[in-house]
Amino acid sequence: MMIGRHFLARAAVLVSLILLTPIGEVQAQGNSSTTPPAAVDDVRLRPGDVLRIAIWPNGELGGEFTVEESGYVHLPFLQEVRAAGVPISELRAELREGYRDAMQNPVVTVTPHYRVTITGEVQRPGIHIITPTHALFDVIGLAGGFRDAADMENVRVVREGQVIEFDALRALETGEGMDVIQLRSGDHIVVPRVSPRRLTWSSAFTAVRTISTLLLIVDRIW
Repeated sequence: MMIGRHFLARAAVLVSLILLTPIGEVQAQGNSSTTPPAAVDDVRLRPGDVLRIAIWPNGELGGEFTVEESGYVHLPFLQEVRAAGVPISELRAELREGYRDAMQNPVVTVTPHYRVTITGEVQRPGIHIITPTHALFDVIGLAGGFRDAADMENVRVVREGQVIEFDALRALETGEGMDVIQLRSGDHIVVPRVSPRRLTWSSAFTAVRTISTLLLIVDRIW
């Protein structure tokens, strides 16, 4: 039973990986439906993250700008602007107010790109750059999905000394809670390895079930 559950769950992750749209395409399509606007507005950046800023009608002032170690980002016309730790909604309002000195009724769009790390039993552990539209399973997909030995029932998100536990297997089986965790800049996703004891019991259960099946077949033949 355990093997069947894990197989179906991994199959679901594989399907989601195939259907996963690359980050660049998501941005180009302007897809923000997977994350409520309020969640995006609450995003707070850290040094090393990137802001993609679009300004209308003067598009030359826009571009991609990195948040420096000082916590500031250097922008055309406005020079230094505090970005680290500032909610995106406040940052957008500050930029809109600042650019009013250069143009009338500017339209400012701010898309944060921030780093999260995933380690453990995934195909491609490492650092990934995401936007607020990406959920936990999106990052797992970007990492190539779970390995065979992944303990999907005990996935953890480490955030500033706190640990958030998540049962990915249950979420895949029920379809509930898939986007319950809103990832933040600097989050560390840990996918542990299933304990040897669980692997041993699983193997033993499979062996017993196989022997029972063979005995039933032999009994029917004779």
